[in-house]
Amino acid sequence: MLRFTTHTMFVLAALGVAFGSAGLARRTTNPVAASVEVAPATIEPFALARLLAEAPPDVVVIALEEPRHSLRFAMPAAMFGATDDALVENAPRVRRIVLAGFDLVRMDRVARRLRASGRDVRVLAGGLDSWDKTMDQDPTAPLVGASAATWQTYREQVALRHAFGDAQLAPTTPVAAPIAPIATPGGAAPKKREGC
Repeated sequence: MLRFTTHTMFVLAALGVAFGSAGLARRTTNPVAASVEVAPATIEPFALARLLAEAPPDVVVIALEEPRHSLRFAMPAAMFGATDDALVENAPRVRRIVLAGFDLVRMDRVARRLRASGRDVRVLAGGLDSWDKTMDQDPTAPLVGASAATWQTYREQVALRHAFGDAQLAPTTPVAAPIAPIATPGGAAPKKREGC
């Protein structure tokens, strides 16, 4: 019968922790395995619309399926091959890639494989359902007291939605922030100047 002292138990426990840590370090230092385990970064619909409007030469947007609303400058996945394997094999290696699709699981799976092959890839947050919903109607207007930056963001999103969404819903007049009255130190309205 084996008898373990407290000291022996402590040494065995320390060895177990050391071997376990070494195995964990070995698993997480593999760059390919680490890139597959981490979920791909996402890009919001309006950020993608802004990117498409700017059309930077180092970005490729790949649509895995056909959206209801235009994804101008996006390339259909079929251009790279008939299967996901072909897409992973033939997608550009020196450009940033954005994937857009309806099947979120497929989008995630393809993005992880592209990342594992060393590519810089993002996925459209919420997929093409989110894109179509965003492009269906104008965003909610800010409140009257909203900052100039908030109004600027709103105007930009309206313009992007009209560019990529349903043009028939576009308003005929530009959207402008309401002008707030100028407040004087005493709270009274400023006096009008007479004559000229």
